[in-house]
Amino acid sequence: MLKKRLLLSLTIVMLIACFAQAKTLEIWYVGWTNEFKAVAQNIIDADFVAKTGVDVNIQVLSWSDYYNRYLLALASRDTPDIFVLGTETVDFGIRGGLMDLAKFKPEEFKEKEAQIFGSLMGPFSFKGTRFGVPVSIGAITAAYRADILTDLGMSVPKTWDDIKQWQPKALAQGHVFGLYYGSVQYDSMWGAYTLITQNGGQFFNPDGFSSALDKPESIKGFQEYISLFKDHNFPLAGAGLTPFTTGEWLMLTDGLWLYPNLLQHAPELRGKWVMDLVPGTIQEDGSIHHGSYVSSSVMGISPYAKNPEEAWEFIKWFSSEEIQTKVSNAILQQVPGSMWLPANKNALQKVEIGEDAKAAIFGQLTHSEPVPYAINVNVLYRYVTFAIDKSVLQNVDPKEAVLEAAKEMNEEMARRQREYSRLLATLGN
Repeated sequence: MLKKRLLLSLTIVMLIACFAQAKTLEIWYVGWTNEFKAVAQNIIDADFVAKTGVDVNIQVLSWSDYYNRYLLALASRDTPDIFVLGTETVDFGIRGGLMDLAKFKPEEFKEKEAQIFGSLMGPFSFKGTRFGVPVSIGAITAAYRADILTDLGMSVPKTWDDIKQWQPKALAQGHVFGLYYGSVQYDSMWGAYTLITQNGGQFFNPDGFSSALDKPESIKGFQEYISLFKDHNFPLAGAGLTPFTTGEWLMLTDGLWLYPNLLQHAPELRGKWVMDLVPGTIQEDGSIHHGSYVSSSVMGISPYAKNPEEAWEFIKWFSSEEIQTKVSNAILQQVPGSMWLPANKNALQKVEIGEDAKAAIFGQLTHSEPVPYAINVNVLYRYVTFAIDKSVLQNVDPKEAVLEAAKEMNEEMARRQREYSRLLATLGN
């Protein structure tokens, strides 16, 4: 009896020791819904947790409150192991809020980065630092009413010049070409970015502390964007899918959710629309530049992570081709009308969506150019929006408006550069 009691006591002690040693990764994920989390959690539990014994706890945050939550957590040094972030990634990193993964795991990170679309890395790359691994993509995509275009004797437009030529006939027949995402009243800066980069310009210079809006190419692209509304009758705003489903709009631009939204909410249009590249600009060599705005969510590791090694192993696992494919396809199947697309190039090829949609998305990412990192970027973007509103709504000369935006950007960045000087001096050391 004594031996049995001793054995039982020993077993209990060992179990307690095992539980005490069990690790749990804490992840704060901004931008996911609870439905996305549930789908991914099943895959995580069945694969990562089962293989490593490391539990994973995901907390979903909204875009509206995540920034302050992250700042407060960092200030108190009570953080999750992994943050999911957007364009503020480098700002957090420079301030000491994220580990530089290029230093933490240089060879492994280099291998991981090669698997990701290069157009996603711009906002997350500065002076050799890498504060996160892109895990998902966002982009402007375009859908076209192929049936009506055929009736009008037109095809899917390849360039903005095609649209300018066809717009009068379309209007005469009660139709219109227009932007929805990127229009004057819906994230206009990304419509402007599309035309600016297609003409060889940019928002920011590679130094991260000066505007590129005053470059001739950027000015030309901005003027071309404004001209769509002032000279070619592009609507200033849209009303979601409705104008497209009724046939009033021949072209509709939106985020990647456009594809599942049309499948889910406009089944009567099956076979009548196609996804294709955003219209492009002809280059000097005769090629067409179809680039537009692309974005990503990234996973970074907190400097106060309790389990940094396990956090890196999770990021490697989650961003792998196999797991990114699994998560993306599971969300497509289990959350109707939704889509989450992977940043891993090979995984995107295996996502179970229509081939025209896949080719359009893959092509859009390939054509598009990354927004270079700029300090305190979300403040800077407002100057682009102000310039657009002045040009379209107040009839200010577009060149004058964009040059004023460049001046205001430069003044803002000069102030920030002084503020960040001490922090910037430590980069690369």
